[in-house]
Amino acid sequence: MRGLTPLALKALEREVERVEQILAKAGDRLLEIDGNHLVRALRAPGRLLRDWRGRLGQSLLHSRFHPLYVRLVRPRAAEDAYRRWAEREEAAMPAPQWFTDRARQFASQPTISVVMPVHNPRREWLVEAVESLRNQTWPDWQLCVCDDASRDAWVAEYFTAQCAADPRVRFVRSDSGLGIAGATNRAGELAGGDYVGFLDQDDVLAPTALHSVAEAVGSGPADLVYSDEDRLDTNGRRVEPIFKPGWSPDLLLSCMYLGHFLVARRTALDRAGWLRTAFNGSQDYDLALRITEDGGEVRHIPRILYHWRRHPGSTAAHTGAKPYSHAAGFQALSDAVRRCGSAAEVENGPFPNSYRLRRKLRGVPLASIVICSRNARVLERCLKSLETLTTYKKRQIVVVHHLTGNDAGIARLALCHDCTRVRYSGPFDFSTMCNVGAQASAGEVLVFLNDDVMPLAPDWLSTLVAHAQRPDVGVVGARLLYPNGAIQHAGMAIGIMNGVGHPQRHTFGSGYWNWWPVARDVSAVTGACLAIRKGLFDEMGGFDPAFPVNYNDSDLCLRVRKAGYRVIYEPAAVLTHAECRTRRPGVRNAERNLWVRRWGSWLDRGDPFYNPNLSNQSEDAALHSNPATAHRPR
Repeated sequence: MRGLTPLALKALEREVERVEQILAKAGDRLLEIDGNHLVRALRAPGRLLRDWRGRLGQSLLHSRFHPLYVRLVRPRAAEDAYRRWAEREEAAMPAPQWFTDRARQFASQPTISVVMPVHNPRREWLVEAVESLRNQTWPDWQLCVCDDASRDAWVAEYFTAQCAADPRVRFVRSDSGLGIAGATNRAGELAGGDYVGFLDQDDVLAPTALHSVAEAVGSGPADLVYSDEDRLDTNGRRVEPIFKPGWSPDLLLSCMYLGHFLVARRTALDRAGWLRTAFNGSQDYDLALRITEDGGEVRHIPRILYHWRRHPGSTAAHTGAKPYSHAAGFQALSDAVRRCGSAAEVENGPFPNSYRLRRKLRGVPLASIVICSRNARVLERCLKSLETLTTYKKRQIVVVHHLTGNDAGIARLALCHDCTRVRYSGPFDFSTMCNVGAQASAGEVLVFLNDDVMPLAPDWLSTLVAHAQRPDVGVVGARLLYPNGAIQHAGMAIGIMNGVGHPQRHTFGSGYWNWWPVARDVSAVTGACLAIRKGLFDEMGGFDPAFPVNYNDSDLCLRVRKAGYRVIYEPAAVLTHAECRTRRPGVRNAERNLWVRRWGSWLDRGDPFYNPNLSNQSEDAALHSNPATAHRPR
């Protein structure tokens, strides 16, 4: 604003304020229109059609007609969309010289050793894997190979020729079978690099994979580095991308989500003792658990750097290809739980090679469930469901009664169900009402619950309380489903629609974001079902009344995270949520603007637990129109 007089600057500020007021009023008016009963009625057929399609898809998915569903309903459009996305990604890639010039500026110049166990490989796939390393834009690499007693002589002859042509290739042969972990360790004995990456004999590295790793560790050493990946079909086409969140300790306790491309710091590998043969099939999972259990530094590169070949003998083709890998992963996680002294039991998860860590309670703390309500009919359904579908008995229910003039019904319900009733009068103000309820609560753990939420899993409350007792965890959220079974809440992401969104809301799951069935770290969870220790809630000052309707839950979660605690999404605590049964939906501009002013820097950084290759313009977790081509770690 150089050159403006103080008077002119003041006039400009007044004009900006006037425009903001006009926009706020327009936004509020649009909100009223959006909440109009007629408008909502006109949208009903579209919602019914979407629900019907989703239900049909789910039914077909679990029926003998699944191949028909895969062939006709879902996939062709998804495969075509990803193919176009991958083409845009490749087109946006700089020329090799750009990487060479950029690499010269790196503060560190690590040597990256790639270890490869080989056993009876298919020749063309092995050659393609080796060539993908030769084509790397990062020149300081080694390929360390152990032939694990392959029956064909050409394997040793091929690598002997490779070693003669390029001193960066190192080769050893075992005359007896060592297994995948043993052969990988034997190949690792040849490695002299600062970092060690793992490559299967039939998979392919992206040309910039090692450059991206070198750049990721340039800001400081990391014990583990991992990337996104996809698969190669039988025709060598890129399909089925696996986009991953940033480092999430709880997600690693649910499955080996780090997958490919996994790179470990050599000193961390040596300290961990490399791979253990007792965990063949999930040897990488066991390694990742051991390296990270003492707080190792982990970094995520949100780019697809690894292409995992899909063939009948690979779990990339179907999850039943190596059933022993699930058992090995179960054993690895159970061993990690014992080492760490965690009070938890390992159970099978919702899909192969996934697990649930059922945490045990420390004692039986009182849980205070705070419910704000002004609708006796809705509240009655909620209270009855809590009585019949909640196994955790040591609980107090605090009903914050929003007085509206017809109040006898709620007063009667509170008395019949032995609830603590707190009166509140005035406009709807979720933050203030919850704070009032918290003040009247005697529990060690607070659980804020909407009156239109009902349990589906009887152990939902004990599950949330067990997480809330963890000293490093600040807030815990549940999985909420709409009455039709679609996802309402599976964790919240910062940056969606320039605010906070619920990825996959109104869907039955996204082909590009498949982490909703397992526990993981998230940036925020919904206040419709949110658990927090009462002491921490008081320390944070409760919900901020500056957000009376929206953003109060995400604001609390971000303040908790800023204080150094984690926010966890737990899908085993599953409830149904009718959503907005007692108030109209929508977001007011004043709250949105305040939230952006407060958390704008977090918006700029992007959500660490939501992949930047997915759209932030909607909640359907579709592909972002612009692939993430920046070579920066997350």
